[in-house]
Amino acid sequence: MPTSNPSPNGVTPTSNSPTNAGFTLLEVMIVVVLIALLAAIGVPVLMGFLDQRKVNATQFLVYQALRTTQQDATQQRQSRQFSLRERDGHLEWASHPVTVPSAKVSQWIALTDGVVLAPEDNTLLRKSGVYYVRFDLKGNVNTRLGRITLVGTGGRLSHRCVIVSTLIGALRQGQGHVKPKDDRYCY
Repeated sequence: MPTSNPSPNGVTPTSNSPTNAGFTLLEVMIVVVLIALLAAIGVPVLMGFLDQRKVNATQFLVYQALRTTQQDATQQRQSRQFSLRERDGHLEWASHPVTVPSAKVSQWIALTDGVVLAPEDNTLLRKSGVYYVRFDLKGNVNTRLGRITLVGTGGRLSHRCVIVSTLIGALRQGQGHVKPKDDRYCY
């Protein structure tokens, strides 16, 4: 009676099973192509998501900076100004007394890199390249109402804005739309 010699792992080879296990070149190429396709789809989606997060974070920071300036005006019982400028491709803001011109402000706070002012829908007063809002000692707006619109690289739908909507200093946040409303894309 013939005996078969088991292999070292305890499996007895048969004449129908191959002795060399592995992947063929074709199988490896298919896996590489699938991974490349998934990466080609996933990377732009991830980059858009990260871009939108930056724009959202910057919108929140601008909103909070406006609120802080408004609160400082009421607490310090003096008119204060929120100023926003774009310098060397970066946004910066400052809160200062109205009596100090924004050109003489020494402490500007940088906002998130990669986010800039949108080319449209920035309607706050502007002087010497600085957008501004002034709050009186009661926190009311004593300049023109308007909005600041921020954008990353994601196109019109990534627009986010902060809107000074009433003379009593009501502030709100808005987002970009494809179709304009009252000639504004961010509302």
